Amino acid sequence: MPSPSWEHPRAEAGFLNSTEHSLQESQFRITGTTDSLRYTAVSIKIQSENFMGKIRVIQYASGTTGKIAIRAMANHPELELVGMLVHSAEKVGLDAGELAGIGNLGVTATDSLEEILAIEADAVSFMGLWPDLDLVCPMLESGKHVVLTPGLLYPKYLGDEVVERLEAACKKGNTCVFGGGISPGFVQCVAPIAMSNLALGINKITVEEFVDFHDVGESPELIRDMLGIGRTLEDVKANKHPWFDEMMPDFFNQTVALTADALKLELDEIRADIEHFVSPGGGRIDSVEIPPGTVGGVRSTFTGVVDGQDRLIVRLNWWCTYDLGDGWFSADDISNSTQWRITVDGEPSMRLTFEQADHFNDPTGNPRKSTEHSFIITAMNVLHAIPYLCQEKSPGIKHYGNLPLMAGRYTIR
Repeated sequence: MPSPSWEHPRAEAGFLNSTEHSLQESQFRITGTTDSLRYTAVSIKIQSENFMGKIRVIQYASGTTGKIAIRAMANHPELELVGMLVHSAEKVGLDAGELAGIGNLGVTATDSLEEILAIEADAVSFMGLWPDLDLVCPMLESGKHVVLTPGLLYPKYLGDEVVERLEAACKKGNTCVFGGGISPGFVQCVAPIAMSNLALGINKITVEEFVDFHDVGESPELIRDMLGIGRTLEDVKANKHPWFDEMMPDFFNQTVALTADALKLELDEIRADIEHFVSPGGGRIDSVEIPPGTVGGVRSTFTGVVDGQDRLIVRLNWWCTYDLGDGWFSADDISNSTQWRITVDGEPSMRLTFEQADHFNDPTGNPRKSTEHSFIITAMNVLHAIPYLCQEKSPGIKHYGNLPLMAGRYTIR
């Protein structure tokens, strides 16, 4: 009878690429007779856990989502922050903990990509505004997995050039790349894909997002310049913002394409439609004044079409006033909260409502609901993917459709 053998899965997955934590492969391999295998395996398991270090992670960007990621890694049993890349000169030299508003962590921020590439690390948490391939690809090539919040949810949709560049970088570094978040991300992909598992047949899936900007602490640049809030309809149409009018369809169309492929649904096209709605009475939110007769709401719809029928719909409803006409909302309609509704029209029809809050057991009946929670969900959705990428045996592009259901490991502790 041949001798049985076993190898520690983290050794196979490339966890031992750091000299600080590396062990010889023989220390993770056991052989023996059937009778002795059980006892030897227990011995080696204990030995390997004693030598295993945390997964070493570099953080890119320290905006709202980046700060949350830093805070999460500062107290995480599996992830360790070992590097900090920033793009603002005034942040260079500051401690990552200082950037996140917590105590110093001993990790100094740099704007040098070369310094970051030289760090012995397993992964990069990439939370900039754009999926900059000139940053992402060198990171992958240097042997670091990359998880992103912006723009690479399903690169297949972005075309062969993007896919080939990412795949080549992953192959060179024996690494994986994954894009996620809450929206675009989890609610448009994971939720409807999971619900489809319960259906005998489906006519249409609609994912709607509702954001009341009275509860959103965004910058005037985003609210006014990108979304067009507080500007005349004529001005918005004449001066389109490249991010909102070009990149947003790219971001959200990826969710439609990914969900369609997961459901084995061949789409004829994906339509993008962005509408601006005028507020007759005007109003004000924290960051922007909205004069009467200017834009007070935006509705963006991304639709997967088959044989002239709308089959997959992602609709974003964002408003700053309550006088936008039929089909819009009052403060009471959505409980002044960012939330999502996933509706499956089929056999049976199903609806899932996704809300977030500090808690739902407030005795006053008025739990605090804030867009800050969306940033937490976005950050953690990609951070929780890191251990799964490290366990992947083949390099390349990973997404919700080809990874297992990913748990929030160590979140209950």
